[in-house]
Amino acid sequence: MKTNLFLTVLTALVVGTVGAPRALAGDGDKCDDCNPGIVRSALGRLAAFDVDDPCRPCCAADQDAFCHYLPEVGRLHFYGWLDAGFVGNTSSPNSRFNGPYNAIDRSNELMFNQGYLVSEIGLPRDGSIGWGGRLDLLYGEDYWLAQSNGWERNPDGTPSWNGHEYYGLAMPQAYLEVGTCNLSVKIGHFYSVVGYEGVMAPDNFFYTKSYSYSFGGPFQHWGAQVDWQVNDEWEMQLGLVNGWDALDRVQDNMNFIGRIKYTSPYRGWWTSFAVITGDEDNNLFGGAPTPDFTNRTRYSWLVALPLTSRMEYVFHHWLGYQEAGAADGGDADWYGVDQYLYYTINDCWKAGLRFEWFRDEEGTRVGLNRPSNPNIPSFVGNFWSLSAGVNWMPTNNLIIRPELRWDWFDGTGLPYADGAKDEQLLLAADVIWRF
Repeated sequence: MKTNLFLTVLTALVVGTVGAPRALAGDGDKCDDCNPGIVRSALGRLAAFDVDDPCRPCCAADQDAFCHYLPEVGRLHFYGWLDAGFVGNTSSPNSRFNGPYNAIDRSNELMFNQGYLVSEIGLPRDGSIGWGGRLDLLYGEDYWLAQSNGWERNPDGTPSWNGHEYYGLAMPQAYLEVGTCNLSVKIGHFYSVVGYEGVMAPDNFFYTKSYSYSFGGPFQHWGAQVDWQVNDEWEMQLGLVNGWDALDRVQDNMNFIGRIKYTSPYRGWWTSFAVITGDEDNNLFGGAPTPDFTNRTRYSWLVALPLTSRMEYVFHHWLGYQEAGAADGGDADWYGVDQYLYYTINDCWKAGLRFEWFRDEEGTRVGLNRPSNPNIPSFVGNFWSLSAGVNWMPTNNLIIRPELRWDWFDGTGLPYADGAKDEQLLLAADVIWRF
């Protein structure tokens, strides 16, 4: 069934790419008159490209980041993507699980990760006050990352409308927004501003996810958040949310979330600091959660430096803490460093390296995701990984991401190859088609 689903998606990718209905170079007046456009980089920023380059065809006169195929009605836009891939594990575990992962967790089989659809009404771009909103739907194996207690899951965390272990439907964002393009308030369900990587496949350089994203922080929130673009250099987000990944849970507690970012107007480097703090349940493995909710705090500090006109370095330090979160009643800590190095070869090719260190001090964070995963926690110690890959964009709409990844662990337990090894080697690749 999974193979048939993957082949269906792959066929759609090929047909959609070859038979693009509009917006490719030379496909009408829109492209003939197009000025230099923009594409979204792996860092979530917009970067200039040359539309005369044959490997980056002109998309549209309005400088869209990719060619849109769905209808637009005024300020209402529809868009999305399909993401499918394969991970080869040289250990060939019988369970086909790549150790304790929350994402891209199956090996030696084809996976349909994301069928993602967005409907969005943007705020007025002329500076006037208005309203907008957004609704995201995700179907695929990555639904596991985008679920919330009290919505896709029951308040106690048990499955609700998703009965299948591998494929399911999630609604990772659903919010209304009021204000201007520089100062607005969003109310509802939205992605977390804490961290670097994210659920949405096109916003990440690598197919696999870092440990800090998979196990170190929240994925999304329910609540309210103020977004303020102070000027060209400073931006801020401040909000009150119902903790980590929850609309309704056994005990609801208000958490504070905030982020501040500075971008240098001269050299293009930027830095940001984000934090979430408030009471959360104890998620110890191998036993029932403690009835008392205690303070959990996680911060994330990022620095991005353009080393040359083609090379960029990103440093990410983060730390998480939970009061009385350890098995012995003491505090639990998890922390680490992620480092990324990107090199732009040309408009079609970009290379990247990721080196990460994740320290699970009391063995409370890195653990099971899907119920049948036999890589049983807890794992007290240091997780390391080194990833190397490229992004190939033959057109604005198509991204191909091959990757080589090596994981190893220094501590108590054997987290890989169904509990038989302390290291593993993965060879992965996926295809993203945006529409």
